[in-house]
Formats: sequence, structure tokens, C-alpha cells
Amino acid sequence: MKKIAKIVLSSLILTMVFSMVVAISSVSVLAQGDNTIQGGLDSLASGAQELPSGTTDLKQAIGQIIQIFLGFLGVLAVVLIIYAGFLWMTAGGDSAKVDKAKGYIKNAIIGIVIILAAYIITSYVLTQIVTTLGN
Repeated sequence: MKKIAKIVLSSLILTMVFSMVVAISSVSVLAQGDNTIQGGLDSLASGAQELPSGTTDLKQAIGQIIQIFLGFLGVLAVVLIIYAGFLWMTAGGDSAKVDKAKGYIKNAIIGIVIILAAYIITSYVLTQIVTTLGN
């Protein structure tokens, strides 16, 4: 049963990592309409007209990157809770396995609280930076 749980967890993690790679690779780093490396270097040398996230504002791009990262951590915490629930359901009355699953759930909930606090703090700080420095 442990082998199946490890396979399920590893496939979930690989799926999340693969989807993040696909999402990140779909963002065009080069200049609009110019798909050559030289065109990308020319636009970099002349000043970036558009950042990879589709915005021309560096503050907004950094905020979007942080939000994506925190969202990924949130998904990872939820997957950990699901895995712990799976462990608990397959414990078969073994108190050691139930305690292990309870520990995973407790740690995942603490992680979600930390992630939410980081999101709130980041959102506040970035809002203050944008309003202070202007658009």
C-alpha cells in the first residue's frame, strides 16, 4: 500500500511540475512578432517594451510571479492534505499511521496559514510600492 501511495503522490507532483513548466514556457520572452534571438537582444538593448508577463510594469510582473509561486505552494499544501487523508483512510486501525497522517494534516494546515499570511503581506507591500512610486 505504501508503494501505491508513493506512486500516486509522485505522479501528482510530476503533473504539477509539468503543468508549471508548460505554463511558464508558453510565455514569450522575445519581442512581439520577432522570434529570433537577435531580435530579442535588440529589444533588450533598446529597452524592454513588454515584460514576459504581458505587462510593461516591472512591479506588476514581480507581483504576478510571487502570486503564481504562492499559488503553487498552496496547491502543494492541498495535495499534502489529500495524501495525509489517503494515509489515514488506509491506516487500517494502526494508531502509528493515523498519528503520522494527523501530523501531515497539521503541518499542511500550518503551511497554508503561512502561505496566506505571505500572500496578504506581499499584496499589501506591493500595493504600497505601486501607490508610492506611481504607475
